[in-house]
Amino acid sequence: MKLLLVRYGRQRGHDDPDQARSFHHAAEKIAGLPGLVWKLWSYDDSAHVAASIYLFDSEEHARAWGDGAMKPSLGSHPGISDIEVSYLDVDEQLSAITRAPLFAPQPA
Repeated sequence: MKLLLVRYGRQRGHDDPDQARSFHHAAEKIAGLPGLVWKLWSYDDSAHVAASIYLFDSEEHARAWGDGAMKPSLGSHPGISDIEVSYLDVDEQLSAITRAPLFAPQPA
């Protein structure tokens, strides 16, 4: 498993209607990325920053998105700047002890 961490400047707040629609549309596409287990979206409107944490099933899938279309896609949104990307390995044993959601829920 591989975490992809993305941090970026965001001039528009989370309640900006145009940005909200655009990110909702993006979320629907991102949900279909190969190897994506889950993605967490976060923001701090007062500091004009946001971050995303993605969990992928492999480094190959994480880098295919993070080194591929992610930056141009994210950067195409108005007010987005200073995109930083990093990759981290997951300690599955310790994460399981602390109840990290390491696997996508299985359909019923």
